[in-house]
Amino acid sequence: MDVYAQNGVTPVPVIKTARLELRPMALSDADQVVEKLNNFAISKWLTVVPYPYTRDDAVWFIQENLAGRAMSWSIFHGENLIGNIGIGAELGYWLAEDAWGQGFATEAGRAAVAHNFADPDVDLIKSSHFTENRGSKGVLEKLGFVDVGSHVHHPIARGEDVPGRSMALSRARWETRRDA
Repeated sequence: MDVYAQNGVTPVPVIKTARLELRPMALSDADQVVEKLNNFAISKWLTVVPYPYTRDDAVWFIQENLAGRAMSWSIFHGENLIGNIGIGAELGYWLAEDAWGQGFATEAGRAAVAHNFADPDVDLIKSSHFTENRGSKGVLEKLGFVDVGSHVHHPIARGEDVPGRSMALSRARWETRRDA
């Protein structure tokens, strides 16, 4: 059964990189998502993710994707789900803690950005990071994003305002860096 066709939305493609496979989200991912994301070391860096993170939270988010109200991929390294990446109003992502520091976010980010810029109507991708999240800042800089100003996040898991930085990547900058 093709859930995307039933809902009348454009399917999210499978994207393969050197080490990863970005797959459309599926309800069968829910338990692994909860296992990985129900970790305050991760949820504290995400604006809309509650802590604790429940199966109901995962099912809701996956259903939003299946209905076409969000577009994100489950990130797999082999058969292991290690995170999620998506582009809506902003590029956003998270990785399981045991996948940090291995270049997976940058690799998945390059694939998601390339997919988004394949649409000729897309000229700019926005993202952001919490000021204290140096890892996320580094990923965005490696992807070519530039700082465009400060803002305040209010992560649900923390329940407090946290300073952040807005970032942007133009098509022109991406094309220049991609071809270098």
